[in-house]
Amino acid sequence: MRGVPAFMRNYTTYAMLIAVSYLWGSICWGLVFSFVFRKEDIRAKDNPGFSGSVRQYGWFHGLTVGILDALKGYVLSLTIRLLTVPEWVLIVCLTAVVVGHNWPIFFQFRGGGGIATAVGILAQGYLPGLLWALPFAAVAAALWKLIPALKARTHISPFISAVGAVPCVIWFILNKSWYPDYIIVATLAACMLGKGLQFHIRAQKQRTRESAHAQEDS
Repeated sequence: MRGVPAFMRNYTTYAMLIAVSYLWGSICWGLVFSFVFRKEDIRAKDNPGFSGSVRQYGWFHGLTVGILDALKGYVLSLTIRLLTVPEWVLIVCLTAVVVGHNWPIFFQFRGGGGIATAVGILAQGYLPGLLWALPFAAVAAALWKLIPALKARTHISPFISAVGAVPCVIWFILNKSWYPDYIIVATLAACMLGKGLQFHIRAQKQRTRESAHAQEDS
């Protein structure tokens, strides 16, 4: 790139890193596995992440999907940090990999909820904060399973993300600066909440259609 100013070369590199982060995130293992091993699209029956894979194909299949999705975030976070890029590039790249998982270009922009990928990012860069949040998120998941009113009003992704965010935010306030650390966590949470809301709206529409069909049959 002889003759190109140094700052332009840098910004071209940053743009490529962001694009690669999004494309890396767009490899949704729940969808890959359902196509390759089950010869079907899991999205016709469930969400294409860890929990949906467990419900449809069992724990071994679901755990494999969850681990690979988490490693996707972990590897990306580790790689970008080793490159010692500016903090804004780190923020955008870590957000891009979750955006890619949630809205993958390879799968009609219909991906998973982003929880496993975000957990991988947090495990690499903010393990103590993640450990603070996990017990609260686990309790929230159990309550969501047991209380029908919660299931009717919200999707599990935004619910457990919101509950788990409280201790995580407390840890960040006590131990980290707002930039870039709090911004990273806030953008990851926004991605999960946005996708969870999308899941919830889609589920409500599906229940409405099923109710209408049942009334027509009766």
